Amino acid sequence: MERRDRGGGSSSRNPHGAPVEEEEELEDDFEFRLPMSHRPTENLETEGLEQASVDTQLTSSNVGFRLLQKMGWKGKGLGKNEQGITEPIKAGIRDAKLGVGKQEQDDFFTSEDNVQRRKLNIELEETEEHIKKRELLALHIDICILFMQELLASALMILEHFGHFLFGGSFSCLVQIMTIQVIAEREQKIRSEVKEIQKVFFCSLCNKQYKLAHEFESHLSSYDHNHRKRFKEMKEMQSSSSRDDRQKREQQREEKELAKFAQLADAHRKQQQQKQEPSESSSERITMKNLPNPSNQDQRKTLKFGFSKMAPSKVPHISTTYFVKLI
Repeated sequence: MERRDRGGGSSSRNPHGAPVEEEEELEDDFEFRLPMSHRPTENLETEGLEQASVDTQLTSSNVGFRLLQKMGWKGKGLGKNEQGITEPIKAGIRDAKLGVGKQEQDDFFTSEDNVQRRKLNIELEETEEHIKKRELLALHIDICILFMQELLASALMILEHFGHFLFGGSFSCLVQIMTIQVIAEREQKIRSEVKEIQKVFFCSLCNKQYKLAHEFESHLSSYDHNHRKRFKEMKEMQSSSSRDDRQKREQQREEKELAKFAQLADAHRKQQQQKQEPSESSSERITMKNLPNPSNQDQRKTLKFGFSKMAPSKVPHISTTYFVKLI
C-alpha cells in the first residue's frame, strides 16, 4: 500500500512519534487472508474444541484463571480465612416474568425423580402364573362360545323341522322374516346406543355433534365456541340488568300510586271533617235556642191582685153608616 507522503520522499510520523511506514508494515504482517484454493466446510469441526462450562474446571490456559493466580489465588476458598466457595456461582436460565418460587416449583414437577407415568403393557412384568391364568381364561371363553354356537345351531334345526311339520313350506319364509326383524331391532338398538354415547360429544351452544373426543376438545378450544359462549354470557348479564331495572321501575310506580291514594284519603277525610263541623255547630245552636234561658226564668211577670175599673173592650166599633153603605 502506497500513500501520498511516500511519493513526496519524506516519512511522516504519527502524533506519538512512530513512523507511518512501520505501522503499515505491521498491519500487512498481521492481516489474515485465506488461500485461493480454500473451500468452506458445511459443519464446524468440534473435535479439537473445548466447550466452556460451569461443571468443568478451568485450565491453566484460561485468561481468567491466570489473572486469579497473579492476584494470589491458589485454588482454595475465597476470603481471609479461605472459608468461601471454591467454585463459581452457577447462573441458570431464569424467566424474569415468573414469580417468586415458581421456577423451583416447575423444576420439582418436571424432574425425572418426581415424574411418574403409567407403565405400558410391555413394561409390566408378567409371571408364569399370570400367563397360565390368562391362557386358561381365554381357552374357557373359546369353549363357551363354541358350545353356545352349537346349541343355537341345533335349536334352529329343531325349530325348522318342527315348523316344516306344522306349517309346511311357509315356515322358511316366516323364519326369514323373523331373522330380518331381529337384525333390524339389533341395528336399531346399536344406533340408539351410539347416539347415547355421542350425546357426550354434543355441543348444545353451537348445536354441533362430534363423533370423536379429540374433535370435541378442539371445538371447545376454538374461537367460534368461545365467542358464542361470551356472547351468551353478555346477553344473560344484559337481561338480568334489564330485569332489575324493570323491577325498580315497577316498585317506583307502585310507591307513587300508594302516595296518591294516601293523598286522596287525607283529602277525603278533611272534607268529611269540614262537613261535620257546620252540622255540629247548627245542632248546637238549635239546642241552645230550645233550652230555657235562666235569666228569663228569674225575671217572671208579677201577678197583681186587686179591684180596678173594667178595661175597655178590644172589639172594634162598627158604625151604622158602614152597614147602610153595604145595603
